[in-house]
Amino acid sequence: MQTNWLWGYLIPIGLLLLTWGGLEPPKARRVTPLAALALALAVIGYWALGYGLHLGGAYVVNPDPGLQGLGRLYGREADLGLFGMSGFGLTWDAGEIVSPTALGLFLSYLPIMASAVLLVTLALAEARRWLSVSAAALTGALVAPVAACWVWGGGWLAHLGHTLELGHGFVDYGGSALLLWLPASFAAGVLLLQPRRPLTGNPAPPPAHYPLLANLGALCVGLGWIGWTLAGPFHFYGATFDWNRAAINVFLGMAGAVFTSQFYAWLATGEIEPLFAARGLTAGWGAILAGAAFLPPWAALLVGLMAGLLFPFMLFVTEAVLRLRDSAATVALGLTGGLWGLLSVGLFADGRAGAGWNGMAGPRGVAGLFAQGESQLVAQLLGLLAVGAWGLLWGLLLGGISRLSLPRVHPTVEARPVSEVAAPDEPATALTVEAAPAEETVAPATEPADDETPVAE
Repeated sequence: MQTNWLWGYLIPIGLLLLTWGGLEPPKARRVTPLAALALALAVIGYWALGYGLHLGGAYVVNPDPGLQGLGRLYGREADLGLFGMSGFGLTWDAGEIVSPTALGLFLSYLPIMASAVLLVTLALAEARRWLSVSAAALTGALVAPVAACWVWGGGWLAHLGHTLELGHGFVDYGGSALLLWLPASFAAGVLLLQPRRPLTGNPAPPPAHYPLLANLGALCVGLGWIGWTLAGPFHFYGATFDWNRAAINVFLGMAGAVFTSQFYAWLATGEIEPLFAARGLTAGWGAILAGAAFLPPWAALLVGLMAGLLFPFMLFVTEAVLRLRDSAATVALGLTGGLWGLLSVGLFADGRAGAGWNGMAGPRGVAGLFAQGESQLVAQLLGLLAVGAWGLLWGLLLGGISRLSLPRVHPTVEARPVSEVAAPDEPATALTVEAAPAEETVAPATEPADDETPVAE
């Protein structure tokens, strides 16, 4: 019995440890129950609705007799598959339980969906609880599964090679789009409509053992993903590649990212930084996922080196420029790994691996700009835009609903220190209220963790 997918469950565990390692103790305590709830929602949402949306048309891609009941893909006639329409609740249309083969597909993709849900939840850990819970449920049941159908379930992005003659269609070997780019886009959409982080200088460092947990989590993420690919996930069907090459490229990408991220930390602070090492390692891992099987080793190392430099820049943009309340650095990690990793396939893939990927006939494998031409790069750009816009749209929608639910504050409200009304698990910061015109009402600039008394700025 094939059980290599068990390794995949180290990925969400590693992501949680990575986040824990960068938080102050009160925030870490707040994150723990939210993470457990997010994982529960991921299981239930993917079982009830997401699996059918993702793999409801699996038989169209792989004519395995055990998948005959999963043959309904909306838009399949025009190679424009949008979402599956069978397998909801892990049952066939007649009501009987799906085959063992179909159950195996559920188990193999559940850790990927759970990781996407967890990243969104961790990014929204400082928002009100109903908002983070709603985002988790929406991601696991709808947002991530539909995008997974487009990329890994025989959907329209996978068929760009057939419909528009763009390389092998949109290529994402190991999940840069679904594990990182999509959750980061979703979380960014929500956080852009939330109160921004105050500029209060450097926060207090976490306890000494927390960075150890973060580095352990980063290693769990890498090893778990490598083990998961041994199971030969469904979207690998029909393609040829060398698994050993893919594993070596992952290690090279992670090593390169650690080197450059620590070099940056040394230039900026005069010393290497353990938490930054863990996050740099994860940024390199995320960037190499999409092209691990298709890049030559030198390109994998280059991808990691660049990821280690891009992550500090993305972190600066999200924390200092946009001032997003993302203590887990989820958005920065997702933007680095997803954006750069998916583009690297269109640039550096050498054509030696990936023949038959997405059902494309011919002996030539996935080839990027420097090996064959720009068609694969165009496919990657279209996929990036589509998946990113899909996540951002739902994030903005949920963020807009949360803004409508905020209570309005009269402009004559008396200024008070945040310490008088702040949630007990958040540090107090002295703020003042700026008077607004008498005929207007203003929304609070900071938002309580749940539905406590709001604070005006």
